Amino acid sequence: MMFLPESKWSPRYESQFYTIRMNTYTILDKPSPSSDGTTTTFRTDECSLCNHNMKFPAVYYKIEVLRGNTQHTCLRRYSQFLYLSNKICHVTTERDTMHKRHLPPKTGPFHRDSPEFLEERMEGLYQFLMDVLLRPECVNNTWVEEFLELGASDENL
Repeated sequence: MMFLPESKWSPRYESQFYTIRMNTYTILDKPSPSSDGTTTTFRTDECSLCNHNMKFPAVYYKIEVLRGNTQHTCLRRYSQFLYLSNKICHVTTERDTMHKRHLPPKTGPFHRDSPEFLEERMEGLYQFLMDVLLRPECVNNTWVEEFLELGASDENL
């Protein structure tokens, strides 16, 4: 698959091209139930990026993945971005600086739930993802594909 920044992507492209959007977050007080009664805040059964840390309330960042004429949404916590960063740093040429330089701070004193802090952190997480996706050695990495649930799009094509 080939990643394109949103400014260069079009839904007319075939399904091997994709882009992402990340412009909102949500604070969940508890896991979201699905129609079958199981918890679907994120796919803990399918996503090894999930550290199974189910503390609530929690901030989830909404990542929209657009691929061909399909779209799906991933909800990710900061800890999942950190986990991805730690996995990815082993395949990049900038191993020592990948996550330290590009991930925004997890929290700040008295700022954890302030909208300004969360917006700023979301922008930093988006920039981190863009940096990862624009690196040839990372874009087709299994961890990235799992993080963005790119296999989930295959089921709808």
